[in-house]
Amino acid sequence: MTSNTVNDILARHQTELRAALVTNAERLVEEVPPMDISNTAWDVYTGKAGLALLFYKIHERDPGFAIGSRTALTIAGDYIGAAVAAHSLEHHTDGQQAPVAVEHQCGFLCTAVGLFAVAAVVKHHQGDHQSALLYTERIITMRRSCASQYTPSELLYGRAGFLYALRFMLSHMGPDCEGKEQELRALIPPIVEAIVEDGRRNRVHGYDIPLFWKLDEKPYLGAAHGAAGILTQLLMHPDDCKEYMGEISQSVKVVVLESADANGNWPVLLGGCSGGGPDGVGLIQFCHGAPGVSQLACKAYEVFKESRYLHAARIASDIIYKHGITNKGVGLCHGVAGSAYPFLMLYAMTGEVAQFKRAVDFALVCADWERRTASGEFRVPDEPWSLWEGLGGAVWLLADLVYWKAEVFKGSPGMTDVTI
Repeated sequence: MTSNTVNDILARHQTELRAALVTNAERLVEEVPPMDISNTAWDVYTGKAGLALLFYKIHERDPGFAIGSRTALTIAGDYIGAAVAAHSLEHHTDGQQAPVAVEHQCGFLCTAVGLFAVAAVVKHHQGDHQSALLYTERIITMRRSCASQYTPSELLYGRAGFLYALRFMLSHMGPDCEGKEQELRALIPPIVEAIVEDGRRNRVHGYDIPLFWKLDEKPYLGAAHGAAGILTQLLMHPDDCKEYMGEISQSVKVVVLESADANGNWPVLLGGCSGGGPDGVGLIQFCHGAPGVSQLACKAYEVFKESRYLHAARIASDIIYKHGITNKGVGLCHGVAGSAYPFLMLYAMTGEVAQFKRAVDFALVCADWERRTASGEFRVPDEPWSLWEGLGGAVWLLADLVYWKAEVFKGSPGMTDVTI
């Protein structure tokens, strides 16, 4: 009889998972040379800052990991150096100047906030404290974007992403963040307030929901652009949200418990239908649908201790496992890797080994990406080697499993994986 503890599952698949991690990490470095600035994408989502973050993560898990003679931390440093250089060329700066005008984007994944947050952390760990301080000061200056009425509150480009960036830096830069810890922490309450005020302004009439948000006048539900991602980020800061918790709680209830349709999935827009697609259940991916909303359900259960949110997360897990291997590849945003994290979050909360096994099953699909792409089962993403659209996402998931430690795992990348 096969034993089914997590250790047994990992032991059965460890050789395959580790080989896939090494092979695909090497493939990334081959396809996107770290110091080659001809690739001008610099952001975390599809650019070299994302690959810098990936190799920093691998270094965190295994400081001895190397490709050839270069350690993961060295590779991360090369990628972030090239990313900053590409950003400087695009914006005609020296990489150190603060923007003159207030921009209207401030998310971790798709704006310069993420670029400089990753740069600060990588430089800090390389011992270059002068550069780490400089990049940290850049982030503090960029807080101005959060106050603009034209800045969205969503995760990829907006204020929710800035909250994640602050947690990321506070979590990874040691006890004092190059002497800027208190300044970084002081940014959190006013950003929370701005998100809540924006949610009040954009609430959707006809729904008993005190907070909602819109992007391009559309009431998105999911994690990337909508309420699920924003509410999750607020719940990551419960102490800073105490005075708003009644509004947050009611909004979470509507999104998680009242917005799913008859298919069991969550639609792209509040009040919409998730139907469509080959399975007739709509989009099943981090950015839209059950994978992103399930992370909000998990966080709501942790904060509110209400079993109905755990029940919703389990329902989401079932629909993700049944329909979540789509043809969009292995990235974090709309690929197989991103859809595996609800399983790991449920396992971390409940200890249900079946959830962990589902994550391993999805990781093994990711390991088989090349054959599946050649056969046409997976299409080629727009940015096939990137962290959030491409192979980098699969490597992130593989790293979490190869170096699995329950006490280390915090949650989904870009959402719940860093705490303060």
